[in-house]
Amino acid sequence: MGAMQRNKGRRAEQLIVNRLKAHGFDRAARNLSQARDSGYDITGLEPFAIEIKDHKKLNVSQWWQQTTANAAGDLIPCLIYHIPNTSRWLVQLPMSVINSELCSNRTVTVDFEDFVYVAREIVA
Repeated sequence: MGAMQRNKGRRAEQLIVNRLKAHGFDRAARNLSQARDSGYDITGLEPFAIEIKDHKKLNVSQWWQQTTANAAGDLIPCLIYHIPNTSRWLVQLPMSVINSELCSNRTVTVDFEDFVYVAREIVA
């Protein structure tokens, strides 16, 4: 991965951290050791293991595989991605996060603001 791509990724991660902090998630932070130790992009919102993607071409299926691989143990995989050429950020989660009676093998996609509402109910 080139420096330009890494910088774009860092900017996207910091943007999401700032948005999360603006919504009261003061512990949100970039995972600075993710490149060395692997893991998810944003810490401080556990039990969510948050992965951030901002690419010109959508590849949600591949990104979701990476997100679930990085969500070890009891962590909840959470993919936050940007829709190219828009200001929209979407969040993909297991359906069971929204309703525990729904299948955890299926996902649901919500707007970032809707995720904030859900996260407030789950993050301790």
